[in-house]
Amino acid sequence: MAQGLLGVSEQTFEYTPPEALLNSSWFQGSKSARLKYDIWSVGVVMLELIVGSPHVFQISDRARILMDQRLEGWSEETKELAYKLRSYMELCILVPGISTQQQGSINSERGHGGLASWKCSEESFARQVKILDPLKMGFPNLWALRLARQLLVWHHEDRLSVDEALNHPYFQEPP
Repeated sequence: MAQGLLGVSEQTFEYTPPEALLNSSWFQGSKSARLKYDIWSVGVVMLELIVGSPHVFQISDRARILMDQRLEGWSEETKELAYKLRSYMELCILVPGISTQQQGSINSERGHGGLASWKCSEESFARQVKILDPLKMGFPNLWALRLARQLLVWHHEDRLSVDEALNHPYFQEPP
């Protein structure tokens, strides 16, 4: 929980960006860092609108079973965090500094090929969102896809600012 001007504020797990999930003192950062939290949440809402569900960060039953085998004995809270981080990976929201090629080779070396053996690109992100979409439509256009990806970047410093988001080509009139 973050301490606000009027007291304690609540976080909603589904809208919580990585920096808040993994760092309990995230809210003590700069104002721009706190605004990037909201930008992440806008990205989540955008995905919710596209897939028609508030549960955009879900993993498959198969992935959950495989993870549960590795997480046996861990607390439920830690497991939920692991599931969330896995869902980020499936949507190509990756830890900065580790390329998709590095992740693939790390997982292959450890025998985890089944857990993380995908490549991250615009096409793979679009495909994952389309799979989540019950209508199988996905993004309405390339600019919507790019906006969502830029809102849902792991590291808050790399996320769009409010002004950058509002000036994104998605919101511009077509020529």
